[in-house]
Amino acid sequence: MGLVLLLDLVAAAAAGAVLLLALGVPPAARGVLGPARLALLAAAAAAAVIVVGLVLLGRSVARPVGRLLASAQRLGDAGGGLPVLAPPGEPEDRSLARAAVAFERVAEALAEERARLAAKIEELEGANRALAEARASWLRSEQLAAVGRLASGVAHEVGNPLGAIAGYAELAGGRIRAGETAQAEDLVARIAVEAGRIDAIVRDLLELARPTAPAVAPIALSGPVDAALRLARVQARLRQVRADVDLPPGLPPVLADEARLAQVFLNLFLNAGDAMGGRGTLRVAAREVEDAVEVEVADDGPGIAAEDLPRIFDPFFTTKPPGAGTGLGLSVSHGLMEAMGGSISAGVGVSGGAVFRLRLRRGGPRPGPC
Repeated sequence: MGLVLLLDLVAAAAAGAVLLLALGVPPAARGVLGPARLALLAAAAAAAVIVVGLVLLGRSVARPVGRLLASAQRLGDAGGGLPVLAPPGEPEDRSLARAAVAFERVAEALAEERARLAAKIEELEGANRALAEARASWLRSEQLAAVGRLASGVAHEVGNPLGAIAGYAELAGGRIRAGETAQAEDLVARIAVEAGRIDAIVRDLLELARPTAPAVAPIALSGPVDAALRLARVQARLRQVRADVDLPPGLPPVLADEARLAQVFLNLFLNAGDAMGGRGTLRVAAREVEDAVEVEVADDGPGIAAEDLPRIFDPFFTTKPPGAGTGLGLSVSHGLMEAMGGSISAGVGVSGGAVFRLRLRRGGPRPGPC
């Protein structure tokens, strides 16, 4: 404690001792004790009050105030080395006054830090929004790139049935003019089949290209697998690849967006075709695992090198020659699977080819017997 606080305590102790003697000593005893003994008794009482006050103040005031001042001084040193001074007009050794100044400075420092923290949080939120927009742009660009890569194959595939339709229509017209209605009806039925092929291809392509919002719902796994295979088969790299699909009839539905899951399968199928050089077997197998459905997509290619496995889903990472791939297909597939509440992982099969495992949440009970 400072000198002023000590003098205040002595004055308070003396006043308390005099008051105690005035109220606590009977008038009869005052005459017997005499002035000298009364003064000695008052001094002893004041000393006792001072000792007790010093002990109490030291424990309850001086030590906490000292710690507070030391902490405030450390804060001042950390913030620029400014000392914790007493307010104007107050003595330097008034610890409580210095403590008040310390409180004010700490409050100001906390307010400034809170403002800096709020600005930093706003900056981080802006950065997160920018990253989310960039990621959405990557997803969209990869989706459009996939549509572009499919366009040539789709155009060729659509051209074949269109040529057949034109030929069938010409023959049907001749049969009708000749009165051969039975043969004409057969040709019209063939035209309908070819038109259905074109409709299925175009519809699948539009579903892939349309920027729809995620719509996770219980779906049959066969839907996106079949749609992806129809689009993949029009590509030259998969025309000589045999597809071995094993989807058990009792497989429960899965929670997914059908168009987005079809895009994931299409990316995997096209990568498998590239890895096998257009020849081999593409295997798709599914099984129920606890409360999920696991799908394996495997190929007969060279597989994935061990050093590449940790980076296989990184954006722009590709093992294809320059210009042969964007390095976004697997990264986009990984993001789509996470958006649907599922997961995707990569590995090497027993035969050495690549194996991709998709895990999807189960969307309902197993279908009952028809």
